[in-house]
Amino acid sequence: IDRFRNLNHRMDFLRQVFTLNEIQNAPEKPAQDTFFATLFAIKEALLKALGCGLEKGSLWREIQITPDWKPRLSGLLGRIAQEQSISTIHVSHSHSDNSAVAFVILETTNEEEIL
Repeated sequence: IDRFRNLNHRMDFLRQVFTLNEIQNAPEKPAQDTFFATLFAIKEALLKALGCGLEKGSLWREIQITPDWKPRLSGLLGRIAQEQSISTIHVSHSHSDNSAVAFVILETTNEEEIL
């Protein structure tokens, strides 16, 4: 959370990582830093759960976290989820004064094991 409090060129970074809707849904300071840190933690956990990270050309903004904290995928990430037969994305998140954490579990309709 402190990293978001101390960001240089804050708007440039926010526009690179978050969708316009996410930025518009952000609360006012001081809760804003916690909000963005939590969104970032969810996006990072989701990229890891999908097994792709950013190296396959995906963009942070291909993950949009809705106001009810549900991720929506588009672009390359949407195609990866479709190829893996992802039916549901479960998200759990929490934060303290200094840290935000998130866990993502992917549910699939495919009976094959996803590694």
